[in-house]
Amino acid sequence: MKMVCVGGGPAGLYFSILAKLSNPKHDVTVVERNPAGVTYGWGVVFWDDLLDDLYRNDPVSAQRIAQAAARWDTQEVHLRGQYATHIGGYGFALGRDRLLDILIRRAKGLRVDVRFQHEVTDLSALADADLIVACDGVNSRLRQRHAHHVQTHVEEGRNKYIWLGTNKVFDAFTFAFAFEETPAG
Repeated sequence: MKMVCVGGGPAGLYFSILAKLSNPKHDVTVVERNPAGVTYGWGVVFWDDLLDDLYRNDPVSAQRIAQAAARWDTQEVHLRGQYATHIGGYGFALGRDRLLDILIRRAKGLRVDVRFQHEVTDLSALADADLIVACDGVNSRLRQRHAHHVQTHVEEGRNKYIWLGTNKVFDAFTFAFAFEETPAG
């Protein structure tokens, strides 16, 4: 079977790895529009239950990810000046660039053809593929181009979300919520 993953992020790369593991004879290609080493976003956070799933599906990738990740066993939630500590399970954090590097090396080791700087705007260029997996992210050009077929619905809300980084070292994984009361709630 010939498969093409459009998008070289974690989803496309991990799909390609699992496809090759399920049948090494599959012809699997990942095409990514950006150059190698370019990524958007800076970190991935996950817990031990996800790592358990990775071990069940691909122990090699799971071990490499676990070894490269920072690990903690305590979480704190700060809300309105109070905090609660949660102890139980383990959390992990890993730079997105390092995660991609691990997955690219694993995919290539399984003989997945990983191509960078390869823009796919028209599916006719992939007409010989038996399966095309659109995993080109939140701003998927394929999903936008074929919105009528995949029935994409995007709704923008008013809620603001921001994730900030700091050089401060915390003793635990910390969620700090700063909510402001207004007349609207």
